[in-house]
Amino acid sequence: MDVVAVIRRGRLVVLSAGLQVLLGSLALADPLYTAVDLGTGSLTYGVNSSGVATVTGSNGLTYAFSPVSNSLPSQWMNTTKGVPTVEAAPTWSQDTYGNPNYAYSYSRMVSMNSQGLGVGINIYGVDGHLSNSEAFVTQLQPNGTWGPAGSLWAGATTFDGSGASSLGLVGVAANGQILGYGTQPGDFGGSPINTMYLYDPKTQSVTNLTNLVDSMKWTTLSRLPLGASANWFLQSPVGQLDNQGRILVQATQGYWGPTHDVLLIPQGMPIDPPPIPEPATCAIFATLIGGWMAGRWVRSRGQS
Repeated sequence: MDVVAVIRRGRLVVLSAGLQVLLGSLALADPLYTAVDLGTGSLTYGVNSSGVATVTGSNGLTYAFSPVSNSLPSQWMNTTKGVPTVEAAPTWSQDTYGNPNYAYSYSRMVSMNSQGLGVGINIYGVDGHLSNSEAFVTQLQPNGTWGPAGSLWAGATTFDGSGASSLGLVGVAANGQILGYGTQPGDFGGSPINTMYLYDPKTQSVTNLTNLVDSMKWTTLSRLPLGASANWFLQSPVGQLDNQGRILVQATQGYWGPTHDVLLIPQGMPIDPPPIPEPATCAIFATLIGGWMAGRWVRSRGQS
């Protein structure tokens, strides 16, 4: 493909697993992605004339994308009964003042894919003093119960027992990938640093997507404009996932730059916009169909 044509279509950057390891990614076997910058304005979702679900950026670029839509059986909505936990109640904490009944740990399910792979949030701590939260994954068993829970990523710690903070789950794809958000090590101005996370069942690994998009550079110049950052960050816990493994996230230039919509396309998947039948091809096809139907009508008249 012509390099100039690629530049005209938008910023396409291949994100390598090697870079992710150097940047401190949580996973050592992350897939490769091509990142497409869709601009800073609103996104438009639609379906093209070929029936392919699409997303169009404010810069006019259109790509195939159909966000997953999960559901949860009604029996598991708004209940903690029968939902597994990944952390035990911290009865050992000094905040219990010797009364273990102040310690707690409970979970709620959030969503489930069509294969029965479910995700939820475990909240644990000491009533009125400490609250931690952790996202988890579990499988619905043939007998209708949930299997053991596996930890995914954590939220922020609060000290008033208010529940989950800076933690969420976006969706579970048919292939078992899970997208959500949580906190990462460190803080910014005393506040937790939020980021998006991706769980991949093939490698059983969790990828910090900030580390993944951090390898993208905003300019090829040797010197940046004054006050500009070369790095991208996922400060906003907003994202979507589709069943083909594409990921749509919001990234900023540095901590305070404008927010861009970025589409991550897995290695091996076409990065070109979905094809639309050419008018001439459609006309030929319509003519053939019309001739076939006319032939059937003439034959039926001759038989009557």
